[in-house]
Amino acid sequence: MTSLRLTVLALLAAIPLGAQGVPSASPLRDFQMYSDYSLVVDGKPVPAAEIYLSEKIPALLILTSKLPSPVMLTPRTSRVDSINLMKVSKQKDGSIDLFADAVAAPLGQFAMEGKNIAFTIQKEKAAQKVVLVPKPPLLGLKKNADLKAYLPEYVRGAGNYTPTAAAVADLRKRSAPARVRVFFGSWCSHCRQHVPLLLKVEDEVRNPKIQFEYYGLPTSLKDPEAQKVGVHAVPTGIVYANGKEIGRIDNWNNPEVALDRILAAPAAKGK
Repeated sequence: MTSLRLTVLALLAAIPLGAQGVPSASPLRDFQMYSDYSLVVDGKPVPAAEIYLSEKIPALLILTSKLPSPVMLTPRTSRVDSINLMKVSKQKDGSIDLFADAVAAPLGQFAMEGKNIAFTIQKEKAAQKVVLVPKPPLLGLKKNADLKAYLPEYVRGAGNYTPTAAAVADLRKRSAPARVRVFFGSWCSHCRQHVPLLLKVEDEVRNPKIQFEYYGLPTSLKDPEAQKVGVHAVPTGIVYANGKEIGRIDNWNNPEVALDRILAAPAAKGK
């Protein structure tokens, strides 16, 4: 149940960027869409802004037309740099790479304002106040599409997973009604690793008899629905048949296998 929302000091505490530019050996690639923060510029939210995270460096990259150029945050020195847009390359999988000859032009430093990440970009006649604000957790009953829209990481994780064909075939053929409710945290690293696998299973099974639903919890896990069914960690996947719990997903590396086994048990048939 580890939170993926890292503080910037932990998130961006690795390799300092060279003052004269990005060396050819620099691992400034594989920036992945990152959903933990939203962007505010001069007090106004910028919902169309794209924020990427490279866990290899680590560093954050911000792309938006509201700023003069892409901006990268990389500390040891809490440094903020601008990157020439022509040196930013979007890959087919949606990730971002920087060209080896990309030059990082120093803009200053960022600071922590509570949980927010703030910095200022000086311009000729004015200055822009830029703030990265932690996004609130996704709470309550949600559907597959809701998770994918809110968490780009879930789309990527689902796309990279290939469910076990035999289990998917079994699930497609099941005629007894069943409901799968997954308690998850949008802030939880384990959920980001495993819940997308079940999203992919749902996409491939496409059996109207099996209903999938997802219930977002706060970091405290204190929610009446979760407490009622004894959820103490996330993700927790509970399977129901005939209105009764018949099992819980215990193999999040292959959730389709676990679900198929639960639905094949006598309890699923009301025996």
